[in-house]
Amino acid sequence: MSEESAPHTTAEVVESWTVPVEATQAGLIRSNILVAIEQGYDDPQLVADLAVGPLVMALGKLELTVGKLEVGLAEARRRIEELERALAERDARS
Repeated sequence: MSEESAPHTTAEVVESWTVPVEATQAGLIRSNILVAIEQGYDDPQLVADLAVGPLVMALGKLELTVGKLEVGLAEARRRIEELERALAERDARS
């Protein structure tokens, strides 16, 4: 990034964050931070705090979701093993 195109203000830094259109939560966080900056809350440490809080909450939700997926995957593996044993027993009797 050249010196001319480098962001110089806190708002320019936040505006430079590339957020996919489909990422509504991330876009909302970015938008809310820009509103806070417009209202005078442009201290970089405060902006970092405003960004990190929602990220921590999102990470918590992600951890719970992954945990549930892992439990579901373990249950599916057990069920597959049961079905494979039943098929093997059936084939052994045939």
